[in-house]
Amino acid sequence: MISTLIMPQGGQDLETGIILKWLKKEGDAVAKGDVVCEVETEKAVIEVEAQQAGVLLKILAKEQEEVKILAPIGYIGEKGDQVPESGQGQPAEPAKPQESAATASIASPPLTPNAQKLKISPKARKLAKDNQISLDSLGESLGGLDVDKKITAQDLQGLIQGSAVKADSYAGQQDFTLQPLNAVRKTGARRMAASWSTVPHIFVTVAVDMTEAAAFRKAQAAFELSFNDMIIYACAQALRKYPVVNSSYAEDGQLRMWQDVNIGLAVNTPEGLIVPVIEDADRLSLRELSKKSKAVIEKIRAGKQAVAKPARFTVSNLGMYNVEQFTAIINPPEAAILAVSTIRKLPVVADDDRITVRSMMNLTLSIDHRIGTGVTGAEFLNEVKHVLEEPQTMNL
Repeated sequence: MISTLIMPQGGQDLETGIILKWLKKEGDAVAKGDVVCEVETEKAVIEVEAQQAGVLLKILAKEQEEVKILAPIGYIGEKGDQVPESGQGQPAEPAKPQESAATASIASPPLTPNAQKLKISPKARKLAKDNQISLDSLGESLGGLDVDKKITAQDLQGLIQGSAVKADSYAGQQDFTLQPLNAVRKTGARRMAASWSTVPHIFVTVAVDMTEAAAFRKAQAAFELSFNDMIIYACAQALRKYPVVNSSYAEDGQLRMWQDVNIGLAVNTPEGLIVPVIEDADRLSLRELSKKSKAVIEKIRAGKQAVAKPARFTVSNLGMYNVEQFTAIINPPEAAILAVSTIRKLPVVADDDRITVRSMMNLTLSIDHRIGTGVTGAEFLNEVKHVLEEPQTMNL
């Protein structure tokens, strides 16, 4: 049986990746799980693993070659197997990645007749949309074009850079320097701006008593559990109980109810904010989840990540930064994100009116109002709170 190596998606809105390095040559034996090659996207370096044992029969894309997301890049099988015909010539046309809610909602408006007549490359069209350049006036902006001339990405880059220079000319003699953004930060800036302007956010906050969780963690010191591990575990259980939070809003007015509970972890790196994914988090014990969390974070901080399924929900933890409370922006097509604040010792009034010192933590859920209401968020958050305040119910 032949398995196909594909260019991994590595993000909800990416279109291409670059073959960075082949770690195996054609004819080399590979074991299941071996890293066969490394690819680079706008967001990270991703390791592509063999899905079966066998031989690397064919390499379809050379190092430094740019390849469409989900296109085949190689084949693994038994020695003597014949590779598919698509491997002998043109690569098979990749399946179109699912369009995210943010992408769909910021799609270009219907084109006027003038804009429809313009000959423009797909890459240039995307640049125009990303930089809010009207296609109606594009020919005029580029100094007039022949009817037969095709607008390229290079034309657009010149226009964009020229606009930046023109904008700078109004700054007079103000003292400043320009700091270019890398690809990760540019992608994050674009996606978060689109989310904030198109997704109706609502926010719900609860205070969680982490006193018992702290004692439980101390009792399990041999396993090096973190509070973050416990929070992710609680979220996984709550997502299973309230599956609407584990959904995505579709532009046709329906909800996509995901069967897999994949939780993303917002991780700060020198390159920017990266979100590795713990797949099927609801099926893991607390110890398994802790090991998986450490492994994916370690890979991200090393500048790599394994091929992963997309996250359905994200946890953003600023507890280590002495933060009382904050709100996070949803990363479409996810429908919610949890903001975790610092655990603090605070005076609390007990049920018998005694004042006692407890370890308290604020959790704030940002939720897409199109998939639920404040009640939805409150029910979900209170389930997370319940699991954390009764840690003995966790499956070690």
